[in-house]
Amino acid sequence: MITKTIEPTGDVCVKFTDEELEKLGIKEGDKFSIKEEDGGILLQKFTTLDIDISEWDREILENLIHQSCEKDISVNQVISDILETYIKEDEEGLNSHEDR
Repeated sequence: MITKTIEPTGDVCVKFTDEELEKLGIKEGDKFSIKEEDGGILLQKFTTLDIDISEWDREILENLIHQSCEKDISVNQVISDILETYIKEDEEGLNSHEDR
């Protein structure tokens, strides 16, 4: 874990050394989620997921294309939105089980 102190300058910028970037496996264009935790901010790197849609049923592919056209977004974004919704619901389900 690497701890950084952020100076309140109006803009937020976290700078890493080349060694820290290499150690953390961070590359240009990587995306992160931000979570407040224990008085600090935790950055979690999004993981890339390669999906092979060549074996998906025609009905599913047509549905994705339909949603893409309807929402005026790419099919890739439709799939990303579906995955994000599924993950969020899964996390909420796990959290509700932890409360029991």
